Parts: sequence; C-alpha cells; structure tokens
Amino acid sequence: MVKRASTRLYVLNKKLGGKTYSATMLYLPSKIVNDSAFPLRRRGGLVVKIVADKIVVENEKVKRRRRT
Repeated sequence: MVKRASTRLYVLNKKLGGKTYSATMLYLPSKIVNDSAFPLRRRGGLVVKIVADKIVVENEKVKRRRRT
C-alpha cells in the first residue's frame, strides 16, 4: 500500500477570445491512484474543501432518484 508520494501543482494558461484564463491542476501519481486502497472514484464528481491548513478531497455524494 502506497501512503505517500511527491507531487506538484500545475498552472495552465489558455487564451480564449482575447482573454487569458488559468486552471490549476493537482497531479496524482499513478502509484497512488492505482493502489487498491485509493478512496476516490475515477469517474464522478469530487468535493474539495480547505480545513484548517489542509486540502481535503472527497467523493461527491450521489443523489439517488426516488422511485414513484
């Protein structure tokens, strides 16, 4: 089980219609993502929160439709 790996943030700048937009991405190494204990779903939404001085990433709760 891999519990720790080094990574970094990447800032991408894109020009669109005369304006420049930036997106920041957090790279997750494959040795973390492919680990059987990795807690996040590969598809679906994620929720990112700042708690104290840490970033917390969680699976988004799936809203289930009720049958009528």
